[in-house]
Amino acid sequence: MNKLPVLITRGTFLFPKVKHSIEIGREKSLAVLSESTNKHNNKIIIISQHNPLEDEPKLDGVYKVGVVANFSVKKVWKDNTQSILVEAQDRIKIKNMDYDESGILYAEYEVVPTTGPDKKVAMNIFNVIKNAGIGVADFPENFDSLLEDEIIASDPNVLVDSIAQVIAFIGVSKRQELLEEFDPVKRMEIITNILSEKKSASDIDSSITKKIKNNVDEQQREYYLREKLKVIKEELGEIDGEGNELDAYKKRLETEPFPEHIKKRLLKEISKLEGMHASSQEAGVLRNYIDWMMDIPWYERSDDNFDLENAQKVLDGDHFGLEKVKERIIEYLAVRKNTNSTKGQIITLVGPPGVGKTSLAKSIAKAMNREYVKVSLGGVRDDAEIRGHRKTYVAAMPGRIIRGMKKAKVLNPLFLLDEIDKMGSDQKGDPTAAMLEVLDPEQNSQFSDHFIEEEYDLSNVAFIATANYPGDIPEALYDRMEIIQLSSYTEIEKIQIAKNHLVPKILKEFNIDKKELVFKTEAIEEIIKYYTREAGVRQLERIIGNIARKFIVKKLKNELTQLTVTPEVVNELLKKRVFEHSKQSEKSEAGVVTGLAYTQFGGDILPIEVTHFPGKGGLVLTGKLGDVMKESATIAYNFVKANYKRFEIPEEVFQQNDIHIHVPEGAVPKDGPSAGIAITTAIISSLTNQKVSREIGMTGEVTLRGLVLPIGGLKEKSIAAQRSGLKTIIIPSQNEKDLDEIPDVVKEKLSIKFAKKYEEVYEIVFGKKISEYITELPTFKKAEEKKGETRN
Repeated sequence: MNKLPVLITRGTFLFPKVKHSIEIGREKSLAVLSESTNKHNNKIIIISQHNPLEDEPKLDGVYKVGVVANFSVKKVWKDNTQSILVEAQDRIKIKNMDYDESGILYAEYEVVPTTGPDKKVAMNIFNVIKNAGIGVADFPENFDSLLEDEIIASDPNVLVDSIAQVIAFIGVSKRQELLEEFDPVKRMEIITNILSEKKSASDIDSSITKKIKNNVDEQQREYYLREKLKVIKEELGEIDGEGNELDAYKKRLETEPFPEHIKKRLLKEISKLEGMHASSQEAGVLRNYIDWMMDIPWYERSDDNFDLENAQKVLDGDHFGLEKVKERIIEYLAVRKNTNSTKGQIITLVGPPGVGKTSLAKSIAKAMNREYVKVSLGGVRDDAEIRGHRKTYVAAMPGRIIRGMKKAKVLNPLFLLDEIDKMGSDQKGDPTAAMLEVLDPEQNSQFSDHFIEEEYDLSNVAFIATANYPGDIPEALYDRMEIIQLSSYTEIEKIQIAKNHLVPKILKEFNIDKKELVFKTEAIEEIIKYYTREAGVRQLERIIGNIARKFIVKKLKNELTQLTVTPEVVNELLKKRVFEHSKQSEKSEAGVVTGLAYTQFGGDILPIEVTHFPGKGGLVLTGKLGDVMKESATIAYNFVKANYKRFEIPEEVFQQNDIHIHVPEGAVPKDGPSAGIAITTAIISSLTNQKVSREIGMTGEVTLRGLVLPIGGLKEKSIAAQRSGLKTIIIPSQNEKDLDEIPDVVKEKLSIKFAKKYEEVYEIVFGKKISEYITELPTFKKAEEKKGETRN
């Protein structure tokens, strides 16, 4: 036998397959809702009491036929009453009913079986009731619209119950009679009898109305209409829910400091709602609009905290490294404090996934003592997602900005506009144009959302955006942003993050004592090098969690009580290594040079191989090189070819040989403007049979004039060089200003050389000066004309 908690209503009746709003205020009723939410997935039995005036009806004072329904809480008011939306499922008969130990009323029930769909019977019922309703006052004008729903139109039970729900003048006793009648045809007969009685009673109702009207003054007309509406709703058994809800709206408007224009607008909408039937579609739209308008913050705000020392402490506690980013954020807060203004460019944190953009925004909100709201913009292509829908549309709601303000509950939250580079546009509109009004401080004090239809002030909101690629940010938005670049974490930073943040977090999350599971620094380094390849630390956190889970399993099996994680333990638990970082060559060779590369996962070394063989002077490039790297190789080859005498290369080498340039790991795409001097050195080494030390790495682009151009990612490249065992790296002279980015522990182990021109690279690598430039004019050979050849 099925068993569920019981909600007793004061004459509010629900029919199966019908949705309805109910106001809940009695303590026992609220306890029933809580019990259902906690134990029965929001499923309850709804029955009505005989006498609506009784506050605590006895078990013999309630009906024994009702419905099983699901509910959701729409609104919790300040006096603890709740507005719920109920969706009735099945008609049921109560078999046994009693209170449990906690005072919750439970009932055993059985579902009343139905005859199932029969469209012909359903249409006959519909036509009979429609004909009986002709000439009846207050008979629903949109009665035919019931047939638009295929389920209603094809099932006699659902149809007659839906009709009973929409006919407003059916009294309390008749509604229970309809609920207790299981045959849909007999329910049809009850309804037709009600319609017939309504026709004969219309004259009586008219005379009553005239008498009432004669007893009031013209100034009391509005009062009269409201009183009449109240009487009607009492007869319908709806005053318990709808009346209390409207009174609660008005009370809030009287007691809370809403802006005057908002008060006027809401009072107007409430007045409209009072004149509508509670279950009508338009009433549902109006109620939804009023709920939204009253839930949006119009006057509430949190107290800002611009204490710079506190902000620095919060940022340092939540994030390791990122010194330049933290410095810029402190400057941002200082300006806010000094000017007391939110105007200015929008801070945009740009970087690969996992480097801490979102968590930085959370830390800023924490430091400023502001509510944090995240709005995901990835994949947004419709401007209605930003500005909202017109409230006349079905399922209309405000845009993401106003929904975020409702979530924040204050006028001055911190908004994170996540993945703003993923916004697009299509035939539905361009959301970037709507975002302009959100972000522009000259416009956002009067932001217009299509749903709320009133101007909303966003000037107190602190906006922070995130993006992976700045080039994908729409140009109109980019102009209003200040880009703060977050590069990938170095291995040294990842080790500190793991030790100080990730490991303690995992141990706390898994309830493991710090003495039970100890991670050695070498073990964390092993994980970073050989089990992760990422810019951030998400995968690192997952793997630490994986090891922690394996420890818990062994502990619960009594296999061990304590574990010190070393590189050997990591290999044992995680099995074979997933990644292998490039290592320096085992020996120095001619035609092999170590370049330095920067990837989205950090730095790495890039061996470049060059060989030559008999041919006709061709150039072969392999290793899945991108366009930029192919151009670098061509420039390097032509630079060497143009200066062959200076490099002491025989001229015939280029005429009688093909040169092959290869970058290993051919399946991995490679591109970027920083391999020029490495390729140049490898070509010279191969053609002159001079070995290049395996302990030297280099990075920098070369031009046709032999100039060495600056590069990016110096920090990551230098760390990769030190990790791979290199002793010396050659970098462009223009990158000398970036040395402060390189960790001290790396600078201590690396000899860093600078080169402005390629001649300096040559001297460092081969230990001798390059020959002077050739000053004599070059000679050009004329091509022989072939007989019979026509020139154009």
